[in-house]
Amino acid sequence: MSSISRSDFKYNFLKDIIVRIDFQGVFESELEKLVPLIKPELKEEKFSRYERKKNNQIEVNVANMDLQSQALGKIQSQDIHSFINEDKGYVLDISSDCICLSISSTSYSPFEDYSRIVLKVVNVYRENIDFFTITRIGIRKINICMLEDIKRIKEFFSSDYFGYFTAISGVNTFLSERKDAFSIADYKANLFCNVEKGISNDKTLYKVSLDIDMYVDDSTIIGKTGISVDKLNEMNNLIFDIYIKSLTEGFKNALLGNDYLAFEGLIGVEKNE
Repeated sequence: MSSISRSDFKYNFLKDIIVRIDFQGVFESELEKLVPLIKPELKEEKFSRYERKKNNQIEVNVANMDLQSQALGKIQSQDIHSFINEDKGYVLDISSDCICLSISSTSYSPFEDYSRIVLKVVNVYRENIDFFTITRIGIRKINICMLEDIKRIKEFFSSDYFGYFTAISGVNTFLSERKDAFSIADYKANLFCNVEKGISNDKTLYKVSLDIDMYVDDSTIIGKTGISVDKLNEMNNLIFDIYIKSLTEGFKNALLGNDYLAFEGLIGVEKNE
C-alpha cells in the first residue's frame, strides 16, 4: 500500500465515481414500501430533488431464439427512484435490483462521505426485506485529463499503464486502448488505460483516461463478509494503489502541490476544495 494518503494531494483529475450494489430478492411492491423509509436518510444527507424514471428491458425467450421471437421480445419496465444532491454532484438511483450512487463533480468528494450514504440505504433494504441478497459490490473511478502533446505522456504517466505505437516513424496515433482484467485479494478489477485524439476549439488535444473498476461478485465471499465500511475501504484503497502506481514521480509531486508548473501542457487537473 502507498505511503501517500489521499489527504496529502492538493489536486486531482478524478471526474466520475460510481458505487453500485447489485442484489436479488426484492419485489417491485416491496421497493415502493422502502422509498418512504429512505427519503429521511437522504434528506439528512442534503439530497433535495427526486425523479422517477423507467428502465425498459427486453425479455427474450431463449428457448425459441429465432429472428421473430427476438423482434417480439417482451418489454419489462422497471421503476428507478432517483435522488439528487446538486451541490455535491450526487445522483442516487434505487431499484428492485440495484443501488447506484454516481458522482460527477470537479471538487474532491471524501470517500467516507459517499460510502456512508450507500451503506445507509443498503441497511434500509437489509432491515426491511426478507431474502435480500447482495450479488455484486463495485466501485469505479474514472480519471480524465487532456494533453496538448502526446509525446509528453511519459512525463505524467507510467509506461506500464500508457503507451502507443512507435515502431514505425511518421505514425500519427489517434487512439490507443488497453484493458486488463485481473484479481487481487478477494476482488476482481477491470483497468482501462486509453488515449484518444480530438479537437477542441480548433486545437488538437489527447484525452487520457484512467478507468479503474474494482468489484466482488463471488457469492461465497459476499456471504461471509457482507458489505461494510471496512470492505468498501479495502476496495477503495486498492483502487488508490493502482492509481498511484500509474503516476510518474514528477506528476505525483505536482498533484501533492509541490510543483504546480509541472501541469503546463496538461488540462483538466482540479484543485481539491
